[in-house]
Amino acid sequence: MKWLVKLILLLLLTSCSAQWHLKKAVQKDPMILKKDTLVVQDTFVVPPVVLKDTVTLKQHDTITITKDRLRVKIVKVNDTLIIDAKCDSDTIVRTIEVPYDKIVYVEQETFIQKAQKWIVRLLLIVVGFKILQRIIEKYI
Repeated sequence: MKWLVKLILLLLLTSCSAQWHLKKAVQKDPMILKKDTLVVQDTFVVPPVVLKDTVTLKQHDTITITKDRLRVKIVKVNDTLIIDAKCDSDTIVRTIEVPYDKIVYVEQETFIQKAQKWIVRLLLIVVGFKILQRIIEKYI
């Protein structure tokens, strides 16, 4: 007799897991688990960098070096060397795509809502038949 009580308690206390319910829901409507991608775009602006330095020499000359975003200008005046370096600003754009699972929950109608719809339909049919019956009696 004790084993029967244990068996009944075991059957009453076991239930379906959430995974089982989700699997059943996906079987009914596979569109509730659809993959979607979120795109995040970051923009970084690097400010320009300017650097000046002076070296003294005894020659007269000007040299300009330009490469990509860097411009260096060297000016020699008598015993003074003026170095003017400038790095233009740059914009770095980074795009990150993050895939994620999108779960869509669809509300189903309750029994009361379904019953209300059927009652309204039935009433419309009855009213339609009554109107049709009166029209037929009028002309017959």
